[in-house]
Amino acid sequence: MTAIKGDDDQDSSAEALPAAQDLTGSSIKARAWRSFVETAATINVKMEKRLHATTGLRLTDYNLLLLLTEATGNQLRMGELAERMVFSPSRLSYQAKSLQARGLISRCADPTDRRGMTATLTEEGRRVFREASAVHAQHIRQIFHDSVDEDEAAALREICRKLLQTTEETELR
Repeated sequence: MTAIKGDDDQDSSAEALPAAQDLTGSSIKARAWRSFVETAATINVKMEKRLHATTGLRLTDYNLLLLLTEATGNQLRMGELAERMVFSPSRLSYQAKSLQARGLISRCADPTDRRGMTATLTEEGRRVFREASAVHAQHIRQIFHDSVDEDEAAALREICRKLLQTTEETELR
């Protein structure tokens, strides 16, 4: 973010800029948005590299295993899994095949609806997830817990809740 002025720089002309110019990084909201996007991307890249190096899992793999770990009976229909995925739900079929080939999940026809498939966490999947969870938790502590106090965490959670709600309710044009 080298091209962005510091937050303490008060540029009164930024308030009078037309909306199109406001997106270039001159307003507080534009700078905050850019900081949010760049920070999230940097965190994801760094955490993914380390998680993959230590466990062989990508964040998308971790997310899928997390969802199965939290599900009743450690299983979900593929359609429900796709809806819940935080990362790349469109690549779910490929990802599930990859995890199945590694013995971390199994997939079979759904017993209640033969048209659908169900993914189930295997014993090996539970073992790998436990190991990955320890690594992932350590990364979260290092990056997040050491940087943010309780009030900042509560404020960030509320901001994320608002952004998620707006994202879900907004049809982008």
